[in-house]
Amino acid sequence: MNLVIDFGNTNIKCGVFDADQLVNQLTFSDVSEARTFITRDIYFQIGVCSVNQSREEIVGDIPELENALFLSPDTPSPLEIDYDTPLTLGMDRLAAAIGAFTLFSEQPLMVIDVGTCITYDFVNKGVYKGGIISPGVELRYKSMNDYTKNLPLLNQREASTLIGKSTEQSMVSGVINGIVGEIESHISQFMLNNADLKVIMTGGGAKIFESKIKSDIFVALEIVLVGLNRVLEYNVE
Repeated sequence: MNLVIDFGNTNIKCGVFDADQLVNQLTFSDVSEARTFITRDIYFQIGVCSVNQSREEIVGDIPELENALFLSPDTPSPLEIDYDTPLTLGMDRLAAAIGAFTLFSEQPLMVIDVGTCITYDFVNKGVYKGGIISPGVELRYKSMNDYTKNLPLLNQREASTLIGKSTEQSMVSGVINGIVGEIESHISQFMLNNADLKVIMTGGGAKIFESKIKSDIFVALEIVLVGLNRVLEYNVE
């Protein structure tokens, strides 16, 4: 069994794999709870990726991860990285791209991760080509509240109308319908040169936008974990 761990901005996701099959997955908001789960069993291999914590910080909290494989731009993987600043590339983005390539290796791929930020990553012929980053739902609401005097701080995930009949409705439409339009636009632009593009959506907001997107998309909420497990298997091979 392999254990893979994704340290995100707000949660810690753990996945247990038997070969290439995800057999157990849990999400924790508290590092001590995650440590209890991580140390409960003995695993053949452990893989880790982190958005904002260093290896030293994570091992300081969970010493049992001292010998884990921490994903970095230098980690051997099935994907070649064609990115000008690989040291600034989020490892969750790389893991998701590897996971998408694991599932759909024969097509050009766009991986959309709807989280704190919305990231769009492009993979073609085994090469990670880069992508796009824009603010997520909460950041858009927060920026309107932070940088204006009278706009309230909202958190709605559903827009009941395109044309708002109140300030709050107008803000919700701007955020939710704006993101839908952004996603559709990026998909259309990518497809201009990649007619057989496969679009994979993941992240905490994927379920919110899945039904709103007219383009054909494949939702894979555990794509980061799949990518981490593939890296572990690749390094054994």
